[in-house]
Amino acid sequence: MRIGGEGITLTDAHLKETERRSETFTLAIAPLAGRHGVCFVVSPLNIRSKSIFYGNFRNKADGEFFQTAIKRFRGIFGSVYANDNVILFDRTLGFRRDRELMQAFRHEAKSDQEKSLLLRINTLAWAGQQALLTEGDFVECGVWRGFCSSVIARYLDFGTLDRKYYLYDTFQGIPEDQDGEGHNSPLFREEGLYESVVERFARYPNVRVIRGKVPDILHVEAPSRIAMLHIDMNSSAAEIAALDVLFDRVVSGGIIVFDDYGWRGYRAQQLAEDEWVGKRGQRILELPSGQGLLVKR
Repeated sequence: MRIGGEGITLTDAHLKETERRSETFTLAIAPLAGRHGVCFVVSPLNIRSKSIFYGNFRNKADGEFFQTAIKRFRGIFGSVYANDNVILFDRTLGFRRDRELMQAFRHEAKSDQEKSLLLRINTLAWAGQQALLTEGDFVECGVWRGFCSSVIARYLDFGTLDRKYYLYDTFQGIPEDQDGEGHNSPLFREEGLYESVVERFARYPNVRVIRGKVPDILHVEAPSRIAMLHIDMNSSAAEIAALDVLFDRVVSGGIIVFDDYGWRGYRAQQLAEDEWVGKRGQRILELPSGQGLLVKR
């Protein structure tokens, strides 16, 4: 999961979420917490969220250029979706007609960063639905504040399912011996983080929030059959360690989603994971959202 730095805020007025939109932009400076450089923020007023772009926008002129470009794109293409370093022209984004998904997303998205992840959440929602066609439990390695898994749990009404959802995290950041790419952040070890995630899932008797280091904790408690595996640990060493233990437990037709797979700043994860799955005759699909998707054969 990427985290933003200081940025530029643009606002737009959406006429309808699921149809063509008309945008009006105003320029303002808005700092965001984080350490991955400068990010650019677009605020859709009617859904009270901000669209975040990661890049070097320290030069005000660059922000104004980007602002102008989005406005001109709107005039050229009629409909523009701009968020989380993705710009899409004239797409239906039909998943937004899924009332249950959008309600779950809006209910769980608390921060501007969470509200920017709609495309990624759509991937996970699809993966969760597909996983229900197979046997096995759900697993997430790398939970942070529990946003992604909380949306999926609410969307699938997980508390009514005869399955378990295992959520693994140190809740103290990336262990030093696994942080070779330098992606650790103080935000990953916020005070009371573990307790807040436990509370977030208290309504689900079949969701297990488990504190520990991967892969060690997986040898203590982990399901024998996995229908869906979401990996988001910002570390190639940690993610390969998770695959070493869990991949063989993913059932045929099970889904694996790699959160950071297509992001250039996390290329070490992609290279390591491509090599690992390639040796097993598998291939990861890189998505425009920056995620990677694998359907196990």
